[in-house]
Amino acid sequence: MQYICKIDKRKLGDYKDKITTEKVVLTNERLKHIKERHPGDYENYSKFLIKVIKKPDYILEDTKNIDTVILLKRLKYKRKNIQLIMKLSTGRDTRRNKNSILTFWKVRNSTYLQLIRNKRILYKKE
Repeated sequence: MQYICKIDKRKLGDYKDKITTEKVVLTNERLKHIKERHPGDYENYSKFLIKVIKKPDYILEDTKNIDTVILLKRLKYKRKNIQLIMKLSTGRDTRRNKNSILTFWKVRNSTYLQLIRNKRILYKKE
């Protein structure tokens, strides 16, 4: 497990008072998942993880999974969009005492815009 950074809980909408920590981690199991399911994305974009978490363009509520959010960031680097899924530590799941990156990958512009249209926005960069 590796510590990545802290997330600004003020950007988490309703979750700001529910999370038990601001620490964000990436477990070895999730790292393996990312490398297997999204080949090349970790190698190409992991250097931007802190930027995605600390300065997202959007944070959206993941309505399919409890206590889970979607962070979106447009990168100037190669003009790519990153989607990061994070499970929040709210105390409901006693196995998780840190906010955990579940996965991340690059997404097309159309997917980026569709997520913004179809999900509840918790935070939008000004």
